[in-house]
Amino acid sequence: MKHRNLKDERWTRMAIDSLFDRGNYEDWKEFAVALRKDRQIALDALYMSEHHAEKGSAQLARTLVRHFYETDDLGLK
Repeated sequence: MKHRNLKDERWTRMAIDSLFDRGNYEDWKEFAVALRKDRQIALDALYMSEHHAEKGSAQLARTLVRHFYETDDLGLK
């Protein structure tokens, strides 16, 4: 997923922010694959979910991290 103002296609925090705001099913599938492979993406997703705690999409991201890593902490707390 591309952030609306960036050309970078990596899962940066800004891209995760865009995912939370306007991600579709295909974006979430792509995110889940990347999340499973890259712990840094999981850390960034947890960080961003703290800033978007009221959004269901942030809760979904935390659930995916919990599913793939068996925790939603990863040393952030």
